[in-house]
Formats: sequence, structure tokens, C-alpha cells
Amino acid sequence: MNNKLYFKLAATNIKNNRLMFLPYIVTCIVIVALFYTINNLVNAEALKSISGGNFTIDVMKFGSILFTVLSLLFLIYTNSFIFKRRKKEIGLYNLLGLEKKHIKKILLIENWMLAFITIFIGILMGTMFNQIVGKAMSSLMNVSLTVNAISLSAMIKTIATYMIFFFIIHLSNIKQIHSIRVIELMKGAQVGEVEPKAKFVWALLGGISLITGYILSFKVNNPKDDFNVMFMAIIFVIVASYLLFIAISIVVLKILRKNDGFYYNKKYFTLISTLLYRMKLNAVGLANIAVLSTATLIVMTTTVSLYFGVDKELNNAFQYDVSIQNTVENQANQKELQDFIDSNKERFGIEIKSATSYRGGKYAADLTGDEKEEFFLLLPLEDFNKLTKRNLSLAANEVLLLEDEVTAKLKSITVEDTSFDVKDTVKDLPIDSSLADSVDANWMFVIAPLTGDLAHKVGLENPIVFTMFQDFNIQGSTNAVNEFSHEIAKKAESIGNVDVSSKSIYRETLLVRYGSLLFLGMLISTILFAETALMIFYKQITEGYDDRKRFSIMKKVGMSEKEISQTIRKQTLIMFFAPLAVALIHLTVGLQLVTNIIGIAIEDMGLIVLGSAVCAAIIYTIIYGVTFIFTEKSYKKIVEQ
Repeated sequence: MNNKLYFKLAATNIKNNRLMFLPYIVTCIVIVALFYTINNLVNAEALKSISGGNFTIDVMKFGSILFTVLSLLFLIYTNSFIFKRRKKEIGLYNLLGLEKKHIKKILLIENWMLAFITIFIGILMGTMFNQIVGKAMSSLMNVSLTVNAISLSAMIKTIATYMIFFFIIHLSNIKQIHSIRVIELMKGAQVGEVEPKAKFVWALLGGISLITGYILSFKVNNPKDDFNVMFMAIIFVIVASYLLFIAISIVVLKILRKNDGFYYNKKYFTLISTLLYRMKLNAVGLANIAVLSTATLIVMTTTVSLYFGVDKELNNAFQYDVSIQNTVENQANQKELQDFIDSNKERFGIEIKSATSYRGGKYAADLTGDEKEEFFLLLPLEDFNKLTKRNLSLAANEVLLLEDEVTAKLKSITVEDTSFDVKDTVKDLPIDSSLADSVDANWMFVIAPLTGDLAHKVGLENPIVFTMFQDFNIQGSTNAVNEFSHEIAKKAESIGNVDVSSKSIYRETLLVRYGSLLFLGMLISTILFAETALMIFYKQITEGYDDRKRFSIMKKVGMSEKEISQTIRKQTLIMFFAPLAVALIHLTVGLQLVTNIIGIAIEDMGLIVLGSAVCAAIIYTIIYGVTFIFTEKSYKKIVEQ
């Protein structure tokens, strides 16, 4: 055969199989466009110039790797569906006299045609996406961000990556042709019509795995410390999801069939019979959809929760709008900064409120004797009395502690084998004590005389470690507060040896960080749902061809069009929404685990996580439902032919 004929056959094959190829091509184009967009962001100079921009670039690099893996899995899985439906067509070519080398060449040309179409249009769409992405990220991060439409490095990486992927797909197809006999190719997808057996042991293992996974998820209090438990919980739930469809569903249907009063009702007789075969053939596909749906919902919930938890994290981390600190030996520098604040506050139209200043030092030691190091801030008694306008006194070996669950029970603390008596605890401190609620470390606040034994023990009198702290709030418009905070930070940087922490500046950093995570979450959710939707579509098409003969027989034995239509509707609804129901149950049970994971960064996020999960579930269910409407039409069209 000449090359022109090969190309003609390849183009004709794609055209004749457009029902399967068109959704595949469209989805591939979107995935290529998103991949190009992510890799363009990795190289965006605009991101490097903003606060938290390097974190965003790191997130996008991780997203690029994750996107690459998901894309390959997507292409391999969907190609398997298409090839399964085309086995009979390929077998017919073989019977008509084409050798396997000719078939391989046709498939190679088809593959590169699809590759060229998807990569070319995908990159073209990606260049248009970039402008939309820039505006979307600017809105999410609350910064001005300009992203270049064309990136040569991103373009080369996208072309190289997906050319390799399509080559892997071609090798997979060639391997299948070599390993399958002609008679098997002619049978195509019509292999294995034996009634499924009820696997009670597998069903029992599935139930045990599901319960075990759920119980383990509730036992995870700190994901960092309980990582192995969390990992095992996820594995058990995934295994249970597959066994739920592979074994448990068959067992339940068989039990229903043994109930004569239920099974021999005309409403359920055909439904139960057809579901048995459909579950056997599509159990793994349904489980894949359930797992992907769960992953999508969790990604959506987590990223949305982090983004809308910014203010919660700010309130946890900052009790004051601005905190300034430096060592006592550099107090002249701090005075220069204070003079700058006093002389410029009127220019910005703001007022300084709740100002406090005190001395102290931050240290680490095993204070409680539990062989775990605690971090603590030592506040001189003299400064405490000055701030609270009290006149407390302590002996040289006595201390006061800020009260919490741990310190309320302590009678003494120990530093380097020396014990100090806890005279009393105080309910609150007139200083920034937000570190007491730190999720990264155990912080304690200790009050002791400047001339006492504890201060001497840790060397508090040393000017290098003896630190001056200054905290205050800024009252004014949001823009004025933000501008003045930046001016204070710039001045401190020019002076040197003065550290400034600003609530307003940190908020910008958090918005950039969590905005980029939310954006990446949206992209990952898009590809996960694209995989899910296409998986659903091909499953429906496959089932449509499998069910067409069954419903034709039912029509011949006397079932009316209405009864057949009702049966189709019921079984389609069950098969379609069963994975979604499982995913929503997994999400509901896993909310506590998601809350604990987010708690590593932000505490007290229960309500925000719940609200984000509800929104994610509603949005996902709506999109899932729309997918059902479109795929059901294709299914019914095939069945009714």
C-alpha cells in the first residue's frame, strides 16, 4: 500500500469513530492547554517580584509534576476504552488481508494525527488561557500580575511531554495487537458474558476495609505525628471502594434476586438481571470514578478552606497589627524607627493604638520534664508590673506562668537541672502571646525577676539575647494601614538590626500562597473531573453497545417501549450516581481528617472546612448531573438503535 492510502484509512477511521474520539480530543486539548499554562507560570518573572511569589512558583512546579502523572494515566486509561471498542474493526482489517505491520502503520498515523491536533490546538488555547489565568490569579492573590502569553520553554516542554505520552500509547496498542489472536479481535468487547459469582469473602473484606479506614481516619489527631495512620486510612478506603463495586454490589444484587417477592416484580426483574452483568463488566470503572470523585472533592475542599481561612490564620498569628523587636544593644536603631513612626503617622492619616513595649528573651528547654523541648519567652517581672500596673513580687527561685492546659497543672519548671517554683498562673498577658497557640511548637510564657535565678541561668542580662519588643495596632483605612505597614518595614530594612512583623504584609503573603494553592486546586480538580467525565462517557458508550442486544431481546419477548425506557433510566441512574454517592460519603467521613490536615497551618477551621465541603459537593454534583444528561442521551441513542 502507498502512504496516501494509509493516511486516508487513518483519517477515515478517526471520522467513523468520532463518537469516541471527539470527547477524547477535546479533553486532551484542554489538558494540554492547562499543562502549558502551569509551565508558563513556573517561568513567570512577574511572580518572582511579589511577596510569596517563590512559594507560588514551587507550587506550580509541583503542580506540573502532578499534572504530568495525571495526564499520562488519563491517556492510558481512555485509550484502553477506545481500543477495546475498536478490536473488532482491527480484526476485520486482518481478515481482509492486511498484515499486522500494515495495521500498526495505520494506528501509528492515527496516533500522530491525534497528537498533532491536540498539542497544536492545546498550546494555541494555552496562549489564550494565560491572559485569563493572569487576571484570575491577580484577583485571588490581590496583586497586580501580568503573565506572558507565549513561553518558548513551556511550549517545548509541553510538546516533548505529550509526544512521549502519545508514543507510549502507540506502544501499548502495538503490544495488544501482538498479544491477541484474530478471533479475539473479532469478538472485540463482547468477551465474558458469564454471570458473575457472589464473592462473599471479598465482600466481607470490603466491609471490614471500609470500617477500618473510617475508624483510622478518626484516630488521626496530628497528621505530622500520625502520618502512617493517615496513610493506612486512605489505603483501606481506596481498597474498600474497589471491593464495594467488585464484590459487595454483586452480593447485594444476588440477595435481592433470592427474594422472590421482590425479584419477580416486573419493575425490578429486568433491572436486577441487567445490573448483575453491568456490575461485573464495569465494577473497576465505577470504583475508579468513585476514587477520582473523592480526590476531586477533597482537593476542592482543602484549597478553598485554606484560601478562606486567611483571616483566621492572621488572627491566630497576630494579636497586633505591627510587632517590632531587636536586641537591647541595638536600641538606638529601634528609637530611630520609633521616631519615623511618630513623625509620619499623620501623613498617612492613621493613629497608633494599644501600644506596648517590653523586654524579654526567647529560649528552648525541657521545662516540664517530659523529655520534650519547649520554647518559652521569659518576661521580666519588672516589665510585667509596668504593663499591668501591678506590684507583684517573686523570690529569686519563683516564676509566674501564662495559664493553659499544661501550665495550669505545673508546680515547678526545670532548666538545666535547676528547679523553679511556680508561684501562680496568670489568665492573660498584655503582650503578643499568639505564640502560645502555635501549631508548630509548644510555647510557654514565663515571668521571672530580672535579677532572679532563672534570668541569670539563661543569661537574660546579656545584651545580645536581651530583646526589646514593641507591639501596636494601626487605626485607619485599609489602604492607609497597608501602605504605612510597608513604609515601616522599608525603614526598618534601611536602618538594619530591627525586625518588623506586620499583619497587613503577612496577609498579602498568605493571599499569594493560598491563592496559588486554590488556583492549582482548581486546575487539578479540572483534570480530575475531565478524567472522571470521560471515563463516565466511555463507560456509558461501552454499556450502550453491550446492553443493545439485551434490550432488543426484551422487546422481542414482549416488553413495551415504556417499560424498556424505564428500565434504562433506573439502571443508568444507579450506575451513574452510585460512585458519586460513595464519594460524598467518603468526603463526609473524611472531613475531620481534612480539618486536621489544614490544622497544621490554621487552627479552629471546622466551620470553614464544613462550608467549603458543602459548596464543593454542590458544585461537583451539579457538574456531575450535567455530565449525566449528556452521556445518557448517547447511551439511549445506542440502545434504541
